[in-house]
Amino acid sequence: MAPGDWAFVTLAINPVGGLLVAIPFAMFELRYPAWVAVLAGTPLAYVQVVAVDLGWSQLVRLGAWNRLLARMRSPRVERLTASRGNFWLTLLFTPMLGPWLVMAFMRYAQVPQRRVAIPMLLGILVASTGLALVCTFVPALVRP
Repeated sequence: MAPGDWAFVTLAINPVGGLLVAIPFAMFELRYPAWVAVLAGTPLAYVQVVAVDLGWSQLVRLGAWNRLLARMRSPRVERLTASRGNFWLTLLFTPMLGPWLVMAFMRYAQVPQRRVAIPMLLGILVASTGLALVCTFVPALVRP
């Protein structure tokens, strides 16, 4: 892999900026086709979800962490827990807030990753596709 490819991977995994920076970088600097940037960027952005899930699994082993979470529970979170994560809300908020933050909230609400994996992946895919479309068509509109 070339250094630019590694930069794309690092940008896509990064929770700050993430695909918002990685896809334009891939398309404009590395000259990737839009479909390659989307298909490579989507699973790379999902790495944030896996990292939060694994980290949360380690934190749950600590008694102090469990006591802190028990004190912070609220009725709103309990309703979300009862619904096991609303598909459409998860799909909508994943690209808006970031996959890592949505996964952290879902784990806080005691919703396992397997219940929200599909809406989160679809949310990332929709956002990255939209961004790739913008990167494809907007430059053609603003050129003299």
